[in-house]
Amino acid sequence: MLFDVRTAMFLAAFITLMLAVCLAATLNRQEPPVAGAVALWVRATALQPFAWLLLALRDYVPDVWSIVLGNALICFAYAEYPRALRLFTRGHAGSPLPHFVAGATLAPVAAFTWIWPSVAARTVATSLAILVLFALAVSALVRGTPRPLPRSHAITAAAFFVGALLLGVRAAFEGFTHTPLTSGTAVTPMQVLIFGYSALAPVLMTFGFVLMCNDRMRAELERLAATDPLTGVWNRRMLEQLVTSQLADARRHFRPVSALLIDADHFKLINDGFGHDVGDAALKALAADVRSHLRPGDLIGRLGGEEFLVVLAGAASAEAVAVAERLRESVAALAIDVHGIALKLSISIGVATLADTSHDFGALVRRADEAMYEAKRAGRNRVSLAMRPAGAVQAVTMAR
Repeated sequence: MLFDVRTAMFLAAFITLMLAVCLAATLNRQEPPVAGAVALWVRATALQPFAWLLLALRDYVPDVWSIVLGNALICFAYAEYPRALRLFTRGHAGSPLPHFVAGATLAPVAAFTWIWPSVAARTVATSLAILVLFALAVSALVRGTPRPLPRSHAITAAAFFVGALLLGVRAAFEGFTHTPLTSGTAVTPMQVLIFGYSALAPVLMTFGFVLMCNDRMRAELERLAATDPLTGVWNRRMLEQLVTSQLADARRHFRPVSALLIDADHFKLINDGFGHDVGDAALKALAADVRSHLRPGDLIGRLGGEEFLVVLAGAASAEAVAVAERLRESVAALAIDVHGIALKLSISIGVATLADTSHDFGALVRRADEAMYEAKRAGRNRVSLAMRPAGAVQAVTMAR
């Protein structure tokens, strides 16, 4: 046959070395936890050239190097893949199970090399170990990712799944064949299939992983473009888009929509007295507290400065006022400690409800803004409801 197993091993060593170098060059461009996942992937790829070189030097170096250390390195390299994928999808590398599986291959490989010499048995043992590692990689991708599975995740999972399938076929074939394998470099149809795939697998797997990193980076850029960098809530541009869509849906289904315009009272005194760092920490605490009291479908965004807008889909005036009052009480009870500085906040809230089909985002915000300023004029730490006609407001909650 034209296929040579040693050549395939040398090719796999060269490919994995190039992949490791290229991936290592991208590490400083990633943010946690992606950077950690890329580091594990680089480690997995960087171990493989040494493993493939040792395996290719079978009969030229001692068995302890070529067989035992070579197989151990390839297993420990593959053990890093599920850890990298779990870190990428779930934010942590998980249990040491992959390393345990890789380490468990040392004993059977050594035993089937010196105590009960058998190339076929050794092949079955390593094939089953790597199969388990590939299955763990697929599990990390499938179980750690929301449905539908992104295409990049599907490509990566498919590369590992095909590898696991081939290894299962190999283990079964070598375990039950009447012509057992007598050399690790023998050229048989099964060897051609396995080592041909072994040379291509790192490229396929890494291609899928790079696509996953690109998807994550694109999603992060989209998130940064849509959110306020300080508080993490929607910025004004994205909030307007979301609310406009929500208002259109409300008109179609004749459902109410209410807006709560929230402004921190006397916030300039905090910035002037303690500095903008303390003021920023106070705004972050305020936004987090308000967001913790909202329903999953509610929207919150920062309009600018210390002003936030909350939009409640399906909420009529009475319900919106009740929500606003809960928010006001929660913020008033909030204890904020910044570098040993104890802060107390209060908020004034203007409430406006979609009154007719002519109102858009701007009109809703203007009515809520008028109500908020009425709360300010009435003494702050209050909730005011914009009443019809626009411009008429009513203070419905007094300060406590």
